[in-house]
Parts: sequence; structure tokens; C-alpha cells
Amino acid sequence: MKISSIYKCVAIILCTLCSSGDIYAQINQQLAHYYKRRAKKYLVKSPKLYEYFSIDQRGIIVYASPAHRKQNRAEFYVRWDELSTLKDVFEYSDRSYQYQVYCNKGVKPFTPDVIQSVQILKSMTTFTPSSIMKPLSGIRVAIDPGHIAEDMKMAKVEGRFVDMKLKDGTHIQLKEGDLTLTTAYILKDSLEKYGAKVFLTRETAGNSGASKESYNLWKKRHLQGKLHQHKLTKKEMMHILYHTPESRIYRQYYLQDDLEVRAQKINYFKPDVTVVLHYNADELNVGWNKPSKRNFSMSFIPGSFLSKELATKRDRYDFLRILISDYTKNSYYLSKFVMEQFEDYLDVPAVDPTTEPRYLKNVALPLGNGIYARNLRLCRLLNSPMCYGEPLLQDNEKELRALNDNDKKNGNISPRVIEVANSYFYGILNYVNYIKSQHTP
Repeated sequence: MKISSIYKCVAIILCTLCSSGDIYAQINQQLAHYYKRRAKKYLVKSPKLYEYFSIDQRGIIVYASPAHRKQNRAEFYVRWDELSTLKDVFEYSDRSYQYQVYCNKGVKPFTPDVIQSVQILKSMTTFTPSSIMKPLSGIRVAIDPGHIAEDMKMAKVEGRFVDMKLKDGTHIQLKEGDLTLTTAYILKDSLEKYGAKVFLTRETAGNSGASKESYNLWKKRHLQGKLHQHKLTKKEMMHILYHTPESRIYRQYYLQDDLEVRAQKINYFKPDVTVVLHYNADELNVGWNKPSKRNFSMSFIPGSFLSKELATKRDRYDFLRILISDYTKNSYYLSKFVMEQFEDYLDVPAVDPTTEPRYLKNVALPLGNGIYARNLRLCRLLNSPMCYGEPLLQDNEKELRALNDNDKKNGNISPRVIEVANSYFYGILNYVNYIKSQHTP
């Protein structure tokens, strides 16, 4: 071969290598741009959060504190060519394993053991079609009926109730825990008829949450142990046990445990869809002793971390998981389809800038059509596409009467509650059809 021909071959090879390098650089640049936009859209409520992470052509870097960032001492680093492995870790393993991977990896590449473990977990997730296919065959849906109260006494401890007399003498008593549980049962029945496998975090009344223990029984068995964990003095413990209002004990101790159990059970079920059921009330109608003329719907998905919400390593792991997980984007689409049903089927408008509750301006990122990213505890803990729904205001002058006759314990179901359940059902059905269309060759 002539020397000139050799030079030509070398030149072609070098050009090819350079082109490949350019392509990889372009891909990395596109990935960096994409995840920067996702962080801004879904997660970064406070600019101070940028002191804890960076996204560039190398990958995503997480820092333990602003001081560590200034010193360029990363807590966690994932290169773009490792991203698919990390996404699989977050999708196919439980939270304890995910956090273990986050802590152990640090800035090092993934070990062969981790890669092999994730591949095994991924291979175990398979779809087996049923013999008689229905629209939701193979789909797993988790439903979390918010709150626990079956009676007014417990509803007042929770602070989730309406108790008022109207001008015509009608006595209105609404318990949100009763409304959500009734909604869950109706929704479960509809989904199962269409072939879905459904899991409820709580299935019975009796003022009990996901652990199936009533609040009073939990307090008797577990409260002192919880207080010991906080390393309180005997005097402080006695004050909490005998002088602290029930509502504060419920919020600070019981509720935190209950939400953890709900999340653990949902994540173990590995759902394709999760809906968290709540009913709202008008923040401008505090006291809820008279009807409100306002009515609107809204929903929440994971995101919107505040300035002090990356203080712990577990917080930063959750931030990274929400940033890169496809569940975040899918949660938006699920909520979009559910919100459309709130508006069209229930005839309740989505909240807008003129009706938006004031607290949302401080804690949430608006995504349009009544959907917000918000760092609620369940939003942060769940590992699946989710919609945290608030379909209407219970204290609205029309909704009050429509919901008043609901009492699941005694077998009374409000037609309005059935309509709420149906709005979730049609939203889930439309979302599943959308996702299937995205994966059709």
C-alpha cells in the first residue's frame, strides 16, 4: 500500500473518531440541558438549592452542603453513561436498597455487583397477559384513601371535617376520612371490572390507618416508645402524654408513622399507577362553619423542594431520584388526565391564579391546569407515577348538600362520591391508554 493511501486511511479513522466524540459531546450536552430544565420545572422552588447540585456535560453531581460545593467535594456523582443504570436502580428496587446504592456509590463508578443485581431485579418485572384481556389487564393500581376518621370525634382530632348548620336547619357533618374510603371502594370495584389489580392502603373503617390499628390503640401501644426515641426527659414525656392536645400528638407522631407504612405498602406492591385520595376545603373559609361560594380542583405530583429541604443525605437522594425518574413526568400526565375529568365530568374548574390558595405560592411549583409539584411526604416517598388529588371543596354551598348523606359505616353512599370515583377511573383509563400508545411500535 502506498504511503499516501495509509495517510488517507488514518485520516478517515481519525475523522470517524472525532465525529463519534462530537456525537457523544452533543448527546451529553442535550442530556445536561434536559435535566436542567426538569430541575427548574419540577424541583427547584428556592434558588438556594443550586448550591447542592450541578448538571453539566459530565453528568449530575450532588454536594452535601454549599461549602462542599465551593471545595468541589462531591457526595454523589453519576456520569451520563451510568444514568440508565441509576434509573433502573430507582425503578426496580425498594427505597432501602436505593438509598444504600446512593450512599455506597459516592463518586465511584457502579460496581459489577450492583449492575448485575439491578439486571436481575429488572428481569423479574414481567407482564403476563390474562387469558381474557380487558382494557386494564396487567395494570396494577394503588389507592391511598387519605386520613382515617370514621366518626366526628376522630375527624376533629385530624382537623379534617365540616360541621355546620345551614339556614334551613340542615345539619351538615362531613368526615374526610369517610369520604376518601368510600371513594376508594367504588374506584377499586370499577378498576377490577376492567381487569386491573388493585391495592388499598386501608380497607376498613374504625379510625385506623395503613397499620390497621386504630389511633387510640396505636397511642396506647406505641406512643411512649416513640417518645423514648426522641430522647425526651421524663418531665417532657409526662407533659406530652397528659397535657398535649390530641391533634398535636396525631400530627407529630401517629401521622408520620402512618404515612411511612402507606408508602412502604404501596412501593412493595409496585403499582403502575398510584392515586392518593383527598377532599379539599376553602382556606378563606377558616372555621368551616358556613358555606363557601368557591369551588375548584387541584392535584399534586413530586417536586418543589424548599431552601432547607436538602439538608440530609436522604433528602438529597430523594431529590436525585425525583429528578431523573420517569415517574416524575408520568405523574404529570396521570394528573393531567385526572384533572381533565375533575373539570369535565365533575364540572369543577381547575384552580387558577385568581383562586389559588395562598400557601401554594410559597411551597409549590405550578405546572398548569391545576397541577402542582409539591414536596408532600407521600409525594417524596412513593416510587411510582402518582396523582395526589383534591377534586372539590367540601364546604362549597352545593357540594355540602351533595356529600352530606355519605356514611360508609352504615352503607350510605353519596351519588357525588360515586362521581368523584368515576372521575379518577376515567382519568386512569385515559392515562393507561396514553402510555400504551407511547410504547406502540
